[in-house]
Amino acid sequence: MSHTGPRRWHEQRWITDSVLRTDGLEWDQPRVAYTLRPMGVDATADFRVAESRIHKFADMVPVFTELAERRQRMAQDAEKAGHPYAAREHYFHAALLYVTAEWPIWEDSAALVDLDDRKNACYQAYARLADHHVERVEIPFGDSYIPAWFHLPRGHDGRPVHTVVSCGGMDAPKELNVNLYGDKFLERGFAVLAFDGPGQGEAPVRGVKFTPTAWIDAGEAIMSWCRQRPEVDEERIVGFGLSFGSYWMSQIAATQADMRGTAVGLVCHEPGCHMIFEMASPSFKARYMWMSGLEHDEAAFDRMAEQIDLRPLITRMRAPWLVIAGDEDELSPMEHSYDLARRCPGPAPMLVYQQGRHALSLPTPSVALGPNWLTYASDWLLDRVQGLPAEEYVDYVLPSGRIERRPHPKESKI
Repeated sequence: MSHTGPRRWHEQRWITDSVLRTDGLEWDQPRVAYTLRPMGVDATADFRVAESRIHKFADMVPVFTELAERRQRMAQDAEKAGHPYAAREHYFHAALLYVTAEWPIWEDSAALVDLDDRKNACYQAYARLADHHVERVEIPFGDSYIPAWFHLPRGHDGRPVHTVVSCGGMDAPKELNVNLYGDKFLERGFAVLAFDGPGQGEAPVRGVKFTPTAWIDAGEAIMSWCRQRPEVDEERIVGFGLSFGSYWMSQIAATQADMRGTAVGLVCHEPGCHMIFEMASPSFKARYMWMSGLEHDEAAFDRMAEQIDLRPLITRMRAPWLVIAGDEDELSPMEHSYDLARRCPGPAPMLVYQQGRHALSLPTPSVALGPNWLTYASDWLLDRVQGLPAEEYVDYVLPSGRIERRPHPKESKI
């Protein structure tokens, strides 16, 4: 890889490699946990092997590529043997392993395009064998397109259904948005448009980079696509976004009056993003610089990052906006999410986990013993498309798992 990304990434590379050897693959974020969530326990061995073989950052691409190729061969062999269920699972696992192999490449290259093409081929093969309708979608956007996978619930009868437009964060592309089995949204009858917006996942590989306003334009293209699909009930569309998707999806929700509600979680709400870009692992800034097409110009990126700020848009948020976060988020101080909820003119309920970190992963007691935040979000969004009014509150989850309902920031001095 050429000399791209922030100065800190190169000057402190030895620290990253040292921490990776001691803390493993999850030195900067729980990537094993969030990748296994859609894959299921059958993929645990792949990641355990990866953990045993990866001792420095440079090991990640070749090791995960090899594991993905193995799963792809297993899928092809299973299909030839007449075992479509096994093939389905192997193709899905292969696609997500290719996704993981792509993550550490933060420059435009033929190698990255090749990995992404192989990922798409495996996911398309999974789609052909899936237990529900899965369709590759390319939504026209500028000179390129917004890549997406459109999922319909099992047994869909052709009538319009409530739909969630869904995105992950800067490190969680669309293939991670819908579970292989038992997906929270599909089980509730939602159609799911899982997409990669500007700068995210596949989009920058195809030339669609991040700008502070690109997601607003992408939201218009995505909603226009939804309105043209007969399977989508355009009166019952909601949004869901995680991590940096909590910022991006909020941009869309604030500028798309037709949305019935939006749930965002694992927040990135700090104006200017100083914590994630300057105080957390330099891997975050290194990747986002490439996502923005500014991997060779840190000063230009820093100027651009100052414009990452939801405060000017939040006053346009009319539909209910649920925020799910940990009160000790190490990438975005919780005070900024409270401030946005206070400024939001529409209902802005909050689910907050005591001592919860950014990813809301175990073993934080409030997360382990409290409500499953994905279940909470999917039920809350189902209530919105069913026409139930949204309340305004802070559901604060204690270490015991008990929920303590607290006054909303609009009513208190939080």
